[in-house]
Amino acid sequence: MSKNWKWLLLLAGIFSVFAGFQMLANPAISLASMTFLFALVFAVQGISEIVNYLKAEEKHGWNLFGGIVTLILALALFSGSFIEMVTFVPFIISFWALTNGITKTIVGFKVRKTDKSVGTPLVWLGILGIIAGLIMMAHPLMTGFLISYTIAFVFIYQGVVAVVQFFKMK
Repeated sequence: MSKNWKWLLLLAGIFSVFAGFQMLANPAISLASMTFLFALVFAVQGISEIVNYLKAEEKHGWNLFGGIVTLILALALFSGSFIEMVTFVPFIISFWALTNGITKTIVGFKVRKTDKSVGTPLVWLGILGIIAGLIMMAHPLMTGFLISYTIAFVFIYQGVVAVVQFFKMK
């Protein structure tokens, strides 16, 4: 990397660390601003699950159900106000984890009848999703902070890595 361009790495690192600390200082605002990204991810996943259901040779109705629920949750996130986003996002994510866990567990049991190597891990991951969803539903405030803080720490980590890379470059 040329010397002129390596300064962009330092700049990106500084901005990333700054953004991470801003997210730590304002978790509610961070959560609200991330809502659009959550909605986008949910929309893509919901559409993907529905398309996969329609194209699958062996159709499991629970896959279609999961896709529809995920798409509805995406639409709910797209249509919320700032206050609704901050309070609604933790609930939506916990509800999504719960329904996703339930559908994956049911599908896993069906798949286990034909392929245990795929079905068994799917059942266990589904059970973990159910447990995570229930814990998050019981503690929505903790869920909101956890989401914001996790993303903030990732920003800080990535920023520090970029700054270290800048100083290691010749």
